[in-house]
Amino acid sequence: MPYECNAGGCGSCKYELIDGEVVSDIENPQGLRRNDIRKGIRLACISRPMSDCTIAARLDDTYVPQIRPEKRTAVLLSRVPLTHDLWEFSLRADGPADFLPGQYAKVSAPGFNGPRSYSMSNTANEDGIWQFQIKRVPGGSATSILFDSNLDEVKFGIDAPYSIAHLDTESDRPVVCIAGGSGLAPMVSILRGLSELPSRNSPPMLYYGARTPADIVDPAYFTNLSGFDPGRQYLPVVSEPDDSSSHTGPTGFIHEYLATELPKDCAEIDFYLAGPPPMVDAVRRHLVLDRKVPIDHLHYDRFF
Repeated sequence: MPYECNAGGCGSCKYELIDGEVVSDIENPQGLRRNDIRKGIRLACISRPMSDCTIAARLDDTYVPQIRPEKRTAVLLSRVPLTHDLWEFSLRADGPADFLPGQYAKVSAPGFNGPRSYSMSNTANEDGIWQFQIKRVPGGSATSILFDSNLDEVKFGIDAPYSIAHLDTESDRPVVCIAGGSGLAPMVSILRGLSELPSRNSPPMLYYGARTPADIVDPAYFTNLSGFDPGRQYLPVVSEPDDSSSHTGPTGFIHEYLATELPKDCAEIDFYLAGPPPMVDAVRRHLVLDRKVPIDHLHYDRFF
């Protein structure tokens, strides 16, 4: 069954309720139009059946998982600040961490109001290590716990992996990664996944949309990515520059910057996008409508 955001925002998992009772976890979700609601259309990701139900849904073999999601319990190993409000959390679970570069997990913990979707920033490993880059949400119940509480005794739940916006290991096309905010995590995972492949014809490029100079992740973070030179392959773009900052790089919205800086012919490039919906949608529209990039060369997740 199609899905993307798991937060009621994208509308990928629409279905029609034929019979039975269902309650929604979110009122007036972004992923439903008024016309959908009049027709009895619902979103599976925020629906809870209260009885036996009959539904009609559009299925798609693309969404059959290569790795079947499983639930496991994990403990915190470390939490490291990357910026003032973006930290990388490392958890360890029993058994191997099995996922594809670019996928995400649904993470739960005592005090969370339901699971939260966080993308992994590392790659699959036998040690059971799951790394997530999480952005503090002002007033957020989950991030208040993650950033401010003692987590030494906390048992985390990890339900993973999810997403079809993962690295296409069969493609030998050049790769461009575009991220905003905590959308950096799956891009780092994809860059690490690329470094683990036998050979690549061209080095990948990472564009990072930051709101202010304080939101830029230090290039030094990327020095541990095998074969990745942050001086040449990492380019932050700041949308709200600060006159008091030493930032001398490009400014403006990232889709506007890419409109002038990307190669004229992008049709034979694989693009991976992750970040806030307005950023992802603007970049996606530019690539598809203006640059004529084939849809199957675009892989994206929107972070709500």
